[in-house]
Amino acid sequence: MKTIILHSQDLALAQNLSSNLNGELEQRKNHFRIHTKLSFNLEQLRQSNRADLNLFKDNFNYSEIGLFVSDMDSTLVTIETIDEIAKLVGIENEVASITKKTMLGYQDFSSSFKARVLMLRGTKIEILKQVYDEKLNYSDGAIELIDFLKSMNIKTALVSGGLSYFAQQLQNQLGLDSFKANNVEIINNYLTGSVIGTVVGPQEKANYINELCMIYGLKKNQVLAIGDGANDLEMMRIVGLSIAYKAKPLLQKNCDVIINFTSLDSVIDFFD
Repeated sequence: MKTIILHSQDLALAQNLSSNLNGELEQRKNHFRIHTKLSFNLEQLRQSNRADLNLFKDNFNYSEIGLFVSDMDSTLVTIETIDEIAKLVGIENEVASITKKTMLGYQDFSSSFKARVLMLRGTKIEILKQVYDEKLNYSDGAIELIDFLKSMNIKTALVSGGLSYFAQQLQNQLGLDSFKANNVEIINNYLTGSVIGTVVGPQEKANYINELCMIYGLKKNQVLAIGDGANDLEMMRIVGLSIAYKAKPLLQKNCDVIINFTSLDSVIDFFD
């Protein structure tokens, strides 16, 4: 017997799916669960119904999750912050093309990040503030998800291959427990084009999860991680529950849960 979570309150859709799978339909607070003994292709069901469908792992204890780790750009927030900076200084196409290739896994993250930061040399710090104030919006369901996790006493962390300028403000605004992101050199209120310290790339994200597990006394299978790009792949490989949120194909192929049609608070369905 397998259990499929339908991240929707569409009763007609739920009944149709349940009938086609010869399953037992169970209604929960904000979603449906379908229990079936039939074999099925989950990806085909997702695409044919344009719905988020995921397996409920019976061998995984969701109640033991103690740490939530989220990527920042295009996950917790809707934008790629470095691309928005580039847009305001007139080099959007050059920077965004590198970002896209990197997120798809076609370019090394560390070298591509350094290249993009170098292209932003001479940018005023006020441009970063303008992006934060005018361009940065939370992804749908982000605040609801964070509030829920806090209510469950689950630690929350942000790990980003973007700039700490944005990550730190998000930590403060959302009340997250910790964050890790890239530091860039700023002299006399201008970006110099240099990165300070090690770039937070794929392996550094995984290392950060290991560090947090040691600090909080948790096992890695007690961690829930969510992201959208190829640079999130390494951290997804070590956690108990990995979630691809409107993610690039490479990440979707390597995560336990895929969310493409609904919002971040669909994650709450696993705890109901």
